[in-house]
Amino acid sequence: MPRMPRPRLSAVALWICGLLACTAPRASAPPAATTPGQAAPSFPGAGTPVAIPSSIAFVSLEGPLWVAAEHALLFSDVVEKNAPGAAIYRFDPAARTFSRLPYPGAPATPTSTNGLGLDPSGALVACERYNGRVVKIGADGRRTVLADRWPLGPGGAPLAAPNDLVVRKDGNIYFTDTDWGAREGVAHPPAAVYRVPPDGPLQRVLATTKPNGVALSPDGTTLYVGSDTQDKLWKLPVDASGAAGAPALFIDGATVPGGFKVPDGICVDDSGNLYIANNADDVKAIVVVDPAGRQLGRIPFPTAPSNCTFGGADRKTMYVTTLHAVYEVAMPTPGLP
Repeated sequence: MPRMPRPRLSAVALWICGLLACTAPRASAPPAATTPGQAAPSFPGAGTPVAIPSSIAFVSLEGPLWVAAEHALLFSDVVEKNAPGAAIYRFDPAARTFSRLPYPGAPATPTSTNGLGLDPSGALVACERYNGRVVKIGADGRRTVLADRWPLGPGGAPLAAPNDLVVRKDGNIYFTDTDWGAREGVAHPPAAVYRVPPDGPLQRVLATTKPNGVALSPDGTTLYVGSDTQDKLWKLPVDASGAAGAPALFIDGATVPGGFKVPDGICVDDSGNLYIANNADDVKAIVVVDPAGRQLGRIPFPTAPSNCTFGGADRKTMYVTTLHAVYEVAMPTPGLP
């Protein structure tokens, strides 16, 4: 998720409050790059991933988002098809406790969410996976649909299953729409990446097979998009208005030393390095690459990671979702929530 300005206390602040945040030691040296044919090293300065204990039987965790104003982590337990248990959770690192975030219709009507973000006002933006839409929760707690059909107009088809999103500091929202978890028996548009401008209609940015993780560079001028079945990432230039240019292949998983499969969520540090969750049982690592696409190392996990975000008071704790647990990792460099 991108770095956002500290939001003013709003409806989100009424729902979530935190006290302290996690910290991590500083790195003593920058990581070294690898070239094809070399063994993939561990990422220098990263701590050992530690699962956060919880009594909750989480089902399928995704969409971690650090909310700096409340010193708290949000994440989704997807639980497919809006089944009971689908919810957004909040983790308080000071109290070491988890709680459910109030959400429109819950608990009577569960909602399977995935990617989460904050707009410039501090309002929560969410991918409602099974509902096939991206929504915003306003200061009054009401839900506004930002995107639910493509193409626009009476002939448009409902989106399939919005998966991940990222919000630029000017309010541009970019999200992926794939067919994982989509409603069956409904005609959907082809999988694609979309842009919701601050003022203006929904735009399609890129059509590709199984788009998944999406992230922005720290300056907001480059958009990164991954495809989990193609094992590839693309990068697209983004102009001052938020419009995206032509895609260029950024990472071809077949050439990455140590393996690169099922790139899922992506987070970015202040230097522009990308941390890519490889959600595959034969990789089980966050692969770190620099802005040129060179591998800097990897952070092994005991189970496959699905997504990540940076948080804590100094933004040097990486929070990583896996299927059934959230992990903390001390990092050498601050990153973007």
